[in-house]
Amino acid sequence: MEWFKILKFSDGYAANLTRGVNLETMRINGLKSHDYHIWLERLLPVMVRGYVPDHIWLVLAELSNFFRQLCAKEVSLSVIADMEKMAPVLLCKLEKIFPPGFFNPMQHMILHLPYQARMGGPVQNRWCYSIERCQKVLRTKCKNKCKIEASIAEAYILEEVSNFTSKYYSDNLPSVHNPPPRYNADEEESNLSIFRGQLGKASHSRTKTLTVEEWRDIMLYVLKNLDEVEPYIQ
Repeated sequence: MEWFKILKFSDGYAANLTRGVNLETMRINGLKSHDYHIWLERLLPVMVRGYVPDHIWLVLAELSNFFRQLCAKEVSLSVIADMEKMAPVLLCKLEKIFPPGFFNPMQHMILHLPYQARMGGPVQNRWCYSIERCQKVLRTKCKNKCKIEASIAEAYILEEVSNFTSKYYSDNLPSVHNPPPRYNADEEESNLSIFRGQLGKASHSRTKTLTVEEWRDIMLYVLKNLDEVEPYIQ
C-alpha cells in the first residue's frame, strides 16, 4: 500500500491512483474503470511478485500481458489468433486459483474479447472512455435543469461559434486554439537536457524538506532521463 501511495505516472497516462489508497483500512477504493485497466496491465505483476507462489504469479502475469496486448494501439491478426486459443486456457488456470464465487459473466468475457478485437480492430476505437469524457463535458454545460437538452444544445452551439471565430485571431492573442502555456516561461536555460524548455514556477515558491525516499525517487528519475548519463549507462 505504501508503494502504491507513491506511484507517479507520465502526464496524461493515468489518473491519480493514490487518491483511493487508505492505509488505515488497507484497502484501495474509488478508482475509475480506466484506473483499473492501468492497474491490471502495468501494476499487477509488480505488486504481487514475491507475495504469492510462482505458479500463481505466472498466471496473473499472463493475464496482465493478455490485456496489455488486447488494448495495444496496434494489433496483429496472428497475435489475436494466438490470444483466441490462449483465452480458454487462461480462464481454466484462473479457475484453479480463485474460488467459484469469484467468477461471474465479466470474467468469462475474456473468451470473447480477442474475437471482438479481430472483427472490430483496436479497442481504443470502440471502448467507452472517449464517449464518457464527452458526456462529462456536455453535462457541465447544463445550466437550466428544467430544460436540460435545450441548455446543453445552446451551450454547445455557442462553443462551436467561439471555436470558429477564434481561429481568425492573431497568434499572440490567447484563445481556445492558442492557450497559454501550463508553466511560466523562464529566460534562464539549464546546461542539462532534462531542464531545458519551458521552465519557471507554476506558483509561488515554498520550502519543502524531502524525505529520503522522495530524494532517491527524484535522483533516480533525473539520472534515468538525462541524455548526458546515457553513455555511462551503456
